[in-house]
Amino acid sequence: MNDKIKAVRAYKRNVAVALCLLLAVFLLIPVLVKSPYILNIFVLVFYMSTLSMAWNLLGGMTGQNSLGHAAYMGLGAYASCLLITKAHANPWLSAIFGMIVVGLVAGVIFYPCFILRGPYFTLVSIAFGEAMRQFIINSTFFGRASGVGLPFGRDSWLDFRFGSKVPYYYVGLLMVIGIYLLMKKIERSRMGYALRTIREDEDAAAAIGINPTKYKIMAVVVSAMVAALVGFFYASYIRYIDPELMVQAKSTESVLPAVVGGAAYVEGPLVGGLIMIPLSEFLRAKFSAVLPGINMLLYAIALLAVIRFRPTGILGWYMHSGLKKTIDTKLFKKPPVEVFEAVELEKHSGREA
Repeated sequence: MNDKIKAVRAYKRNVAVALCLLLAVFLLIPVLVKSPYILNIFVLVFYMSTLSMAWNLLGGMTGQNSLGHAAYMGLGAYASCLLITKAHANPWLSAIFGMIVVGLVAGVIFYPCFILRGPYFTLVSIAFGEAMRQFIINSTFFGRASGVGLPFGRDSWLDFRFGSKVPYYYVGLLMVIGIYLLMKKIERSRMGYALRTIREDEDAAAAIGINPTKYKIMAVVVSAMVAALVGFFYASYIRYIDPELMVQAKSTESVLPAVVGGAAYVEGPLVGGLIMIPLSEFLRAKFSAVLPGINMLLYAIALLAVIRFRPTGILGWYMHSGLKKTIDTKLFKKPPVEVFEAVELEKHSGREA
């Protein structure tokens, strides 16, 4: 049994070392890469992947396909920006305020909507996003179509304002890591089990004592609050927001990384974001001058190819591929499943004793 425990520990240690090396690479990128354009792409990857993780909690894990996350993001951006510009509040406190406001709005608005299932809930989320956008466009308090601009000035961590992209890079990296750990925690918790059960069969979930409405409300509130955090980050980075931030296309963009990466996995939005966002920016830079709009066409073709040939996403393919088996056995020295089961059984036996 000692040999089996050592094998499992060695495997976990190898995985931890690989993750630390990957994190070290991302930490060193601003040191090695001086191009503002490349750093901007990484910042886009960070906040779009985070927004996609917010959608994935509701769409991938719960099965409630929302297309209103651009509205959550926009409301979070407006709530924090207006508090900064009108009340001269601290940006970090404004971010918390924006998250709370958007969480409450999402909970109140969507509570009666969870009696709807399938495409009907999706249609409601689209209507919600467009209604919020039109409300802001016609509201003087929100600046109408002109939007709201954040003040410029000297670099300051207190005011979350910088001329360089490097601080935004590190804050974006910290944000995506923090939200990933939160989503991983939810996935492994009772809430995650309940959400997956609801996704597979809501009636069966109710029959075994799970309250579908309760857990769906929890999912939409957490998802909306994360989207609001992304909205604050985006507004601080761009220093300006307008109602175009809440157009339907932005909500669709939040879905794409999760779908391409694998919506069934917490890591799916990260994988999809690392692939699709740089691809989109490359196509825009390479082909938009030749024929305007061709970059979006090529982007759509690449997306359709992934959905057509890998409907479970890249991670869905990888998890059942020979490549994963080779990496696990050759690189990480992963022991057989029987070894893990024996170690877990030994742990439970020790606890009962």
